[in-house]
Amino acid sequence: MRAMKKRMAALLAALVLALGLTACGGGGNDSGGKGGEAPAAGTDLTTFYDAILAAQPEGAEKPVLFEESNPDLIENYYPGLLDIELSQQKFYMPPVVTAPCEIVLVEVKNEPDVEKVREIFQNRIDLGSDNSAYPDSAEVWKANAQVQSAGNFVCMAVLPDGNVIPDNVFAAFS
Repeated sequence: MRAMKKRMAALLAALVLALGLTACGGGGNDSGGKGGEAPAAGTDLTTFYDAILAAQPEGAEKPVLFEESNPDLIENYYPGLLDIELSQQKFYMPPVVTAPCEIVLVEVKNEPDVEKVREIFQNRIDLGSDNSAYPDSAEVWKANAQVQSAGNFVCMAVLPDGNVIPDNVFAAFS
C-alpha cells in the first residue's frame, strides 16, 4: 500500500511537471537561460528535487543521490557559495565522488546574488567538463549539466546518460 502511494505521488508530480512545462511552452536546454515566473518564496526545495526525479524517462535508471550538508565539502565543490546569504539550500551528491551526478538547489535571499550563484555553479560544471583524469565523466558533464534559475531560486544539475533535466525545473511551481 505504501509503495502504491509513493508511485501515485511520483506520477502526480510528473503530471504536474509535464503540465507546467506544456503551459510554459517548454523552452530550450539552455544552461545560461533563466526560468519564467519565479516560484513563491520559501517553496520547499525538496519539491523541485522530487519533480526532477519524477521526470526521468520510464526505464531509465534513476540516479542515486544522498543529501549532503558538510560545509567543508560544499565549500570545496562550490567555492564562495557559503559566503552568499541563502534562504535555503539542498545538496544531493552521488555515493561515488567521481560519478557525474549532482543536483543542487538554493534559494538566495538577495536577488543580486542570483548571478553570483549561477557563476559558482557554472564554474563547477566547467571544472567537471575539464576533468582529464576521468574523461568519461567529463563527457557527461559537458553533455548533461546545466544551471537554471527563476527569481531567487537556482538549480545546478548534472545527470548520467539516459536521464533528463526538465527544461525548467521550476516551471510546475511558478
